[in-house]
Amino acid sequence: MDSNISKALWLGVSILLFIAVVTIGLSVFGSMKDASAAANDSINSIAQSMAEEDLRAFDGKEVKGDQVLGAINNLSGRSGEVIVLVATLGSNSGRSLDLDPYTSSGLSIGRYTQYVSETDGTLSAQDNCVILSNGSGELMRSVSKTVRDAARRDAENTNLAGKYINPAGRFRSYLIYDTNHVIRGIICAQVE
Repeated sequence: MDSNISKALWLGVSILLFIAVVTIGLSVFGSMKDASAAANDSINSIAQSMAEEDLRAFDGKEVKGDQVLGAINNLSGRSGEVIVLVATLGSNSGRSLDLDPYTSSGLSIGRYTQYVSETDGTLSAQDNCVILSNGSGELMRSVSKTVRDAARRDAENTNLAGKYINPAGRFRSYLIYDTNHVIRGIICAQVE
């Protein structure tokens, strides 16, 4: 009989130890799940910051045409995500376009050549920022690689005065935000 009681006690202790180990394992797993989700959110935030960092060089600054061409080349793989709007002197009868989000002047989208993506949206000034809002449908559309490459070639073709981006030219540039204040691209206007 003592052996039956001894076996029952060992069985009871074994079951309690098993339940304790499983409980500890589940609590560790739960806390690690929360830590993993927090780390994932942090990594996504860092990735978003890095993606926006190459656009920050255009935030209210005067840049050279070769920087604008470089941005078009660098961002061409992000079609549908970002847009580059450029107004040259050739596309505005030799006059510079007054691009100023503080006064809302120069924000007619028809005055700009669209690169990387296309939009039917409208530009406006809000909180001293250039805002791109929905026109009819989606905010931006992807453009095929063939069309992107052709537009990039046109920007480098000196025979196309309306689209030629002079690498030595000076451009006033600003970031373009959507209505949620997420960076959606850059807008550049050549200055005399």
